[in-house]
Amino acid sequence: MAGRTFWLITSPRFLFSLMLGFGATGAMLHSVLPGPALLAAAAVGAVAFERFLVTPLWNFAMRFASRPASTFESAVADEAVAVSAFDDNGQGIVSLEVDGQVLQVLATLQPQDRLLGARVKRGQRLRIDDVNAAKQSCTVSIL
Repeated sequence: MAGRTFWLITSPRFLFSLMLGFGATGAMLHSVLPGPALLAAAAVGAVAFERFLVTPLWNFAMRFASRPASTFESAVADEAVAVSAFDDNGQGIVSLEVDGQVLQVLATLQPQDRLLGARVKRGQRLRIDDVNAAKQSCTVSIL
């Protein structure tokens, strides 16, 4: 909690809005209030400006931010479906969805599953255990 508070109060947006609120309140009230009262009123105005004007506007604007894009590397522990039956070496093509796109990549069955004599049939669901993005391939295991 302390770390989050530290980052909040040191963010440029927060500091700028406090300074803007402090200055605007001070400029509006300088002819009405004496020195110490003006300082206190400007501090209250700064917090009120940040809390009641800037924060709601900021939260509204952030509603339009998009989700971060997923990559092939983020597919670890996701499900894939065998497009073809795997050969005797435990290799075949799998299909998976990443960020709304359907990818078909070469997959290799985990050595433990191959030692147990597991056979992968077309349409079988598999779990992705490892991804090699450079070779567009992955290692899978049977669910």
